[in-house]
Amino acid sequence: MPASPRRDPALRRTVGSFAPLRGPLLLNRPQDFAAWRARRVAAGLWPYLRQLHTDVAPRARAGDPATGTVWEGISFSTQDYLALSREPSVREAVADALATYGPHAGSSPVLTGHTPLAAELAVELAELTGMEHIVLFPTGWAAGYGAITGLIREHDHVVLDERAHACLNAGAHAATRNVATAAHLDNASVARRLAAIRARDTDNAVLVVTEGVYSMDSDTPHLSGLQQVCHEYNATLLVDVAHDLGALGPGGTGQIGAQGLYGEMDLVMGSFSKCFATNGGFIATSSKDVADYLSIYATSHFFSSALSPLQAASALQCARIIRSPEGTRRRMALEKVSERLRSQLSEQGLNVLGERSAIVPVETNSVAVARVACRLAEQRGLILAIIEFPAVPLNCARFRLQVMCDHEMNDLDQAAKTLAESIEEARQLVKKSGEAR
Repeated sequence: MPASPRRDPALRRTVGSFAPLRGPLLLNRPQDFAAWRARRVAAGLWPYLRQLHTDVAPRARAGDPATGTVWEGISFSTQDYLALSREPSVREAVADALATYGPHAGSSPVLTGHTPLAAELAVELAELTGMEHIVLFPTGWAAGYGAITGLIREHDHVVLDERAHACLNAGAHAATRNVATAAHLDNASVARRLAAIRARDTDNAVLVVTEGVYSMDSDTPHLSGLQQVCHEYNATLLVDVAHDLGALGPGGTGQIGAQGLYGEMDLVMGSFSKCFATNGGFIATSSKDVADYLSIYATSHFFSSALSPLQAASALQCARIIRSPEGTRRRMALEKVSERLRSQLSEQGLNVLGERSAIVPVETNSVAVARVACRLAEQRGLILAIIEFPAVPLNCARFRLQVMCDHEMNDLDQAAKTLAESIEEARQLVKKSGEAR
């Protein structure tokens, strides 16, 4: 344990501290970051760039290339909410696609990059979202970025929830200087932003951006109220459903379906990396004109290689399972897993945030405590992810536990106990060595 968190940068600063760069020698400017990272690695407090040495599974083996450490444990740091990456029919579909089409998308989707699997996938996604027209992207990031940059122009406006995903922020700021943020999940705040915009500009478009489930907080907006506010001010609503589509709601329709709004949103974008056992993403719309336009003017679509045949095969088979009785069974199991872990963590006296979903955030209110607790918990058989600024507010840190439908209840109970003990021990260690944020 370092002598004093006040003096040791391994416990004090965050990655956000090094985002601003100055100086004429571009390649020399990361040197301060490199020195800080080296101190954290030496202290066993660098939680990034780990490797998974097994399948994505509730129990796994992880490795840290920076230290050479390999450990086995109960895993909460990977995304496979319905455990479909280990489903035999999904692996068989991928193997068949490999044999038929090979591993590579040989072109942009606007040329000859897609196979017939992509067209079948679009049909399944249209059924899942209730929106007839689908544009596929090679990553979820590309879909979020492309949805905004493909439609918004420099004189238009974007209103983002203050905790919107980085791809949505990047797309907004790339498209226009007219970007405003609204207080998190505050429809009244959105209304005030829209009223101010329309008071001075009735000629240009306004896009409001939210998420079905926020991945750092496991909370969700009131979508019907938000859409009503948008339409009152002639604005369009985009909902990012990366963390809820497939994982919850009737038939896997996510928060949109759970809130009785199936097929009624203006625009929907999603990612395959949470419930579809692969990378990739999509935009869904009820307008053929919008889909056709995005296919050409979303640069992350036009100028990227298409979704590979293997990605399309995995997402297609997963979509079929999600919409089937087996998908319902897995969602019910996921709900029980999430509820069990949340209750066990709360019983241990930990601050569990948000609502029930596949994401279980545990706030520590101390960056130093979170870093030390993560090291201790991993030594005791957990595989975890800690979240710091800029993903959460400055001077805050939390654990983001992501569960799968086949986590064992005994493992959840043990994990809650281990994490609570690790956090408490970390608090005592940090306290002894001096107060730290």
